[in-house]
Amino acid sequence: MGARAITLTDVASRANVSRTAAAKVLLGTGGDHVRVGDDARQRIEEAAEALHYHPNRAAQQLRGVNTQMVGVLMDTLNAPVMNDRLAAVEREAYQRGYRLLIGQLHGDLAALRDYLADFNSRGVDAILCLFDVTHGRVERLKPILGERAGIVMHAKPLEQDGYCVRVDTAGAITTLIEHLLDSGRQRIGLQLEGVPDELMTVRKDAYLAAMAASGRSPDPSLIWTARSETVDPTAETIRETIDNLIEKEKVDAIVAPNDVWAAHLIQGLKARGYDVPGDVAVTGYDNLDLATIIDPPLTTIDQQHHLYAAAALDLLTAIASRTAEPPPGDRTIVVEPKLIVRSSA
Repeated sequence: MGARAITLTDVASRANVSRTAAAKVLLGTGGDHVRVGDDARQRIEEAAEALHYHPNRAAQQLRGVNTQMVGVLMDTLNAPVMNDRLAAVEREAYQRGYRLLIGQLHGDLAALRDYLADFNSRGVDAILCLFDVTHGRVERLKPILGERAGIVMHAKPLEQDGYCVRVDTAGAITTLIEHLLDSGRQRIGLQLEGVPDELMTVRKDAYLAAMAASGRSPDPSLIWTARSETVDPTAETIRETIDNLIEKEKVDAIVAPNDVWAAHLIQGLKARGYDVPGDVAVTGYDNLDLATIIDPPLTTIDQQHHLYAAAALDLLTAIASRTAEPPPGDRTIVVEPKLIVRSSA
């Protein structure tokens, strides 16, 4: 027979405290009715560590106690970025004593329903949805996600007073434009992905506003949207971008949709005899590892995944506590991105 599982009573006995006190420290039960001093708290934590105590999640669920588990649902075409974001969320959750249950949807609404049911059966306290923000998607998901409380959305809340964490995409584009203008660039082109993503519209509007704020007349002809609905550019897409923005419109800088696009653009420009950044500056977005590998290294935007993760866990743990949920005005947290200046622009 295997070794007997360590119980809360074992921890309390070793720490020389009551079971109620141990439960307060390790499970968060008892509310304001139970108070534990610093010395007792330390003994309890040391005893739990020495005995390798782990809470029984199923028992917690039956008692209606916070299970310290949050769910994450992912559905994205931009896997490199979302995977990095997920890793940051997992690290932050672990540091706060939470565990993640993760579901990949692959565009399947039936899978969404199944995962929600599974999360409910396991006592998941709150759910983070890392979805691409395609046009009309939130509206399509409302009938399903609206049945479940404790949903934190990426980029756009389900309802006006819903929970959401987003990165300031408009601010990021404005920062890139200002950097390029400050470095002497005059004709700045904007490359957009052909995917039906609301954030592409945000980027376009921010670009036009930033150019207008600089005293220049916004020129829509300097915006090129790829015809293919993909987050990774084909050779034909890169050729069309260079034909339209460089050969035809004579831009001296291109703001690419992401680092992968920027890397392909740099390779395409070099193949056609252009110097980067001498003839054309190129900026990326996301600060992926390849941003430091490509020659020249990419000037790009870092989306500050660690700050995003902290904001997401602030909301998720507030929901899980059932006592500290933020008021409607504080349910959307905006993360400020960071400009990373390298040699490409």
